[in-house]
Amino acid sequence: MKKSSVERKVIGTSVEGTSIEAWKIGHQGEIIHFYGGFHGDEPEGVEIALKLKDYLIQHDADLFQNKIVLIVPLVNPDGYKNKTRVNSHKVDLNRNFPTKDWTKEALEPKYYPGPKPASEPEVRAILDLMDQFYPQKIISFHSLIPHQLNYDGPAKKLAEAMSCYNHYPVTDHIGYPTPGSLGNYAGQERNIALITYELPEKISKEKAWEESKEALLEAIRFVL
Repeated sequence: MKKSSVERKVIGTSVEGTSIEAWKIGHQGEIIHFYGGFHGDEPEGVEIALKLKDYLIQHDADLFQNKIVLIVPLVNPDGYKNKTRVNSHKVDLNRNFPTKDWTKEALEPKYYPGPKPASEPEVRAILDLMDQFYPQKIISFHSLIPHQLNYDGPAKKLAEAMSCYNHYPVTDHIGYPTPGSLGNYAGQERNIALITYELPEKISKEKAWEESKEALLEAIRFVL
């Protein structure tokens, strides 16, 4: 069986100096990014990103011709280590993107957006990766009650196709404002098909993979 072309990359470091790693699988074609662990207290997304990475590395590369998959399993290693939503500067990384609606105001301290847009090294690492390998699709893993496939940009049909496999509800709004979010930055302002993939909170990694495997493979296969 022909294995996928795989390259491990360090794309940046956290506030505390921990490496932020990405795996690039495939070498040409449409580019899709998967991110886990923007919020350090949502380990479910990290676990499923790692499961997906291991699966694709071992899988038949012919099934993913003309695709480049970039997986960043852990965007916020300091928050993950400390079991906190925020990074070591107490910034919510998913409010720190340089969007038109970025604001220094926060509804709660856990949503603190930082002193300025893209102030955090973890966010700059993702921005640099997007510049280097500009994606047509992004899947960002989180865990929330209720679980859902929340889409931004031209991703409604992608979300609906994925939902055929995992039966997660498809939504166009998370239920509250998210200034400075990845969804606003990539989906709304750059017209990238983006799915915020909200896993059930405290789901086991085995159950999450069982529910999500075919939906995630469909995200890779899906033609926009």
